Amino acid sequence: MRARDVMSGHPVTVTADEVDTAAIAGLMDDAGTRHLPILDGDRLAGAWIADPDAGVARIGADRVAEVAPDADAEEPVRMLLEGAEVVVVRGDAGPLGVITRTDVMSMVRAAMAQGAGRRHPRPTVVRVAGVAGAGKSRLIRRTAAALSGYETVVVQANPSGSAAAGDVREVRDTSAHWRAGLARVVRELADAELVLLEDRDEDIDLARGIGEDVQVAVTRLDAAGSLTPERLGDAQAVVLTRADEAGADAVRDAVEAVAARCPGLAVMAVGSSDDEAFAAWVRWVGRQVLRRRG
Repeated sequence: MRARDVMSGHPVTVTADEVDTAAIAGLMDDAGTRHLPILDGDRLAGAWIADPDAGVARIGADRVAEVAPDADAEEPVRMLLEGAEVVVVRGDAGPLGVITRTDVMSMVRAAMAQGAGRRHPRPTVVRVAGVAGAGKSRLIRRTAAALSGYETVVVQANPSGSAAAGDVREVRDTSAHWRAGLARVVRELADAELVLLEDRDEDIDLARGIGEDVQVAVTRLDAAGSLTPERLGDAQAVVLTRADEAGADAVRDAVEAVAARCPGLAVMAVGSSDDEAFAAWVRWVGRQVLRRRG
């Protein structure tokens, strides 16, 4: 077993000049982690850790060890036993993962229960649903481009959906519209961190999931009145598109009306430009990935 087999992949890192402890604590909370390696250029300069007594604390590079991804898994375990707080698994392109005492205990528990090591994390699957003309394809393309820091794959289950833009990887598979098909596609995307699934052009019905992590309803702002709690029973968010074609008051009223009818959902209105409204949507998607990282 190698270090890459037991690490928690896709580590969240911060730069050496980040000293705002409140921001660090918030990032840890979003990512569901207790360790944030600190990078000073290419150099590993230490780590932020969550201390149960002192909140977040910065530790020096002397308490952070490094190993190659193909190192024997015994090496990071030994480093942790000898006093390292966290072991960073580092490849040619930078940090690939981290190993902590929690990871080692997970590996031990898995070995005891199943005779196997720790599984790699599953990608976060965001299913985007809406009728033809709602703006699903465009929203997905823009979102994938804005989240270029993630290993993103666009899965196109809509036969008439537009191709992904730029360098974004795309898989076209209409069977991903169903639970078994989506499960198969996701199993084949073990290297992905985020899957943006464009569902078929159909009336929104997100009362039941098909195995995704997040369900998002997309509709034009002028059709927001068609959204009901019954249609959004298993959804987490609503995106109202073409918001730049309406006045500020109309946008506010539409968002408030959907939020009132469907409490608990994140409701966002976006236009055609990459403004603060679109940035808020991108941040929301990013948080979904951070919260589900292994």
